[in-house]
Amino acid sequence: MIKTKTITILCIIIVATCSAIYYFDELGIRDISLEELKAKYEKSESKYININGTDIHYCDQGQGPVIVALHGIVDSLHTWDGWVEAIGPHYRIVRMDIPGFGLTGPLKDDRYSQKVFVEFVDKFVTALDIDQFIIAGNSLGGAIAWNYALQFPEKVDKMILIDPAGYPMEIPWPLKLTAMPVIKYIAAMITPRFIYAMSLKQVLGDPGKITDEMIDRHYELNLRPGNRKALINIMDSLKKYNTDPSFSKAIKGISVPTMLLWGEKDSWIPVSHVSLWQRDLPDIRVIVYEGVGHIPQVEIPARSANDVHQWLSADQQQDSSAVKANYLFVLKILSGVLLLILGLYIVWKKKKV
Repeated sequence: MIKTKTITILCIIIVATCSAIYYFDELGIRDISLEELKAKYEKSESKYININGTDIHYCDQGQGPVIVALHGIVDSLHTWDGWVEAIGPHYRIVRMDIPGFGLTGPLKDDRYSQKVFVEFVDKFVTALDIDQFIIAGNSLGGAIAWNYALQFPEKVDKMILIDPAGYPMEIPWPLKLTAMPVIKYIAAMITPRFIYAMSLKQVLGDPGKITDEMIDRHYELNLRPGNRKALINIMDSLKKYNTDPSFSKAIKGISVPTMLLWGEKDSWIPVSHVSLWQRDLPDIRVIVYEGVGHIPQVEIPARSANDVHQWLSADQQQDSSAVKANYLFVLKILSGVLLLILGLYIVWKKKKV
C-alpha cells in the first residue's frame, strides 16, 4: 500500500515537473536575452542610435517626404511592415521601437511620461538630422504624436493618428492588470503567452488574421530584460493622464493638418472617440474602417497606407497646382510687359523714321 502511494506521488511529481518544464517558456517566467531577441527580430534594415544612454532600435527606409511612425503599447516597429511595403516607394519611413518596448528596451532611469516621450522623439529626429516630417502614431504612439505636434508644430508638416489615446477611457483589462497594486508585481515576473494571444484577439477586428508568429513576437519582445518593468511604469503614467481632464483639453490647440484613421470594432479605444476629435478639430480628415480593430496598419495595411498616401499626395498635388498657377500668372505678366516694351519700341522707331 505504501509502495503504491509512493509510486503515485512520484508519478505526480514527475508529471508536474515535466509539465512545468514543457510550459515554462509559455508562462513568461524568464527573460529572453537581448542577443537572442536580436537574432530573431532584427530586420535587415535595423540600425541603432544612442540617445541619453539608451540604444534605440530603428529602421530608416526609402526616399521622399519623411514619415516618422510611432507604434502603440506592447508593440514594436514591426507594426509598420505593411505600410513600408505599400507606400515605401513614395516616402522615407523612419520607425523605431519606442523606449520600454521591442529591442530598444527601458530607459536608463526607467521613468516615463508624455513629456519624456515627446522629448525623446525630438532628440531622435534631431540626431537623424530630420528638420521637417510627417508624424504618424497608433494608440500610445498616437498620443505621443499629437503631443509632439502641440509642442513642435513648426517641425510637423502633417499628422496621421490611428486609434490614438487622447480622451478618458476604460483601460483594457490586460493592461489594467499591470497597473493593479499586487498583480503588477507578479506581472513583472510572470507574463503568460496566452495573455498576448487574448490581447491580440481584442485588438484585431478579425481574430482569424492572428498568427502564431504575431503572438510570439509580442510575447517574446516583452520578455526582453527590463521591458516588463517598463510597461508597469508606463501604465502607471498613463493612468494619471487618463484621469486628468486637462490632458484632452490640449487637443484643441493642435494646428497641423491632421488625418484620423479608426477601426470601427476597436475594443480598446472606442470608435465613439472619433466624434470628440471632430468636435475639437473640425477640419480633421476622418476615415472609419468597418470590421477593423485597434491596429488598422496591421489588419488592413495596404488599404490604410494607400488612404494616407492619397491624402498626402492630394495636398502635394494642390501645392504643385498652386505653384503652376503662380508660374503661369508670372509668365502672363512678363509676356504683357514684353509686348508693351515691343509696342513702345515700334512706336518710337516709327517716330524716329
